[in-house]
Amino acid sequence: MARLNRDSYAWTVDQLRADNPRSFLEIGFGTGHLLKRAIKTFKLEHASGVDPSELMVETAAKRLRRYAKKTALDIHQGDDTHLPEGPFDAIAALHSFQFWSDPDAALARVRARLTPRGRLILVLRMHVSRRAAKWIPNPLSRSGNEIAEACAALERAGFSVVAMQGISKASQGIVAVPR
Repeated sequence: MARLNRDSYAWTVDQLRADNPRSFLEIGFGTGHLLKRAIKTFKLEHASGVDPSELMVETAAKRLRRYAKKTALDIHQGDDTHLPEGPFDAIAALHSFQFWSDPDAALARVRARLTPRGRLILVLRMHVSRRAAKWIPNPLSRSGNEIAEACAALERAGFSVVAMQGISKASQGIVAVPR
């Protein structure tokens, strides 16, 4: 997965570089590669993450334990409905948006946890047929027009989309800020 997501990690860090965040939350952190990169790049004071997989929490905890002396780490099993309180200067969700069963509610929770000048990075997985599989929980991801639907949901949640970019053939990035 780290190799597959390498471009998404690099793009996400580049989008945050000018802001130099001190606190960061990743929703669906997987093996912890982006959290590690963010900790190293930004010298984070606080790094948090939620992931639904117990195995991913264990894997990321091992990967990140050496940073616990300089960065307050809070990673635990959970999903978009169980977010740490924050506030966070930056929140990222790479390839996890499609698993949010209620994206409007999730984005409202994310918005409530961002600092006023914070940034949200969404990286969407591009589906080969443009329409995600029926088993994917997020109705916006199944719509066949996920990018436009995600942007509309961001607007409804009180965000302004400030950047969009194709990251690779498989990924589209969106940067949003609170209005």
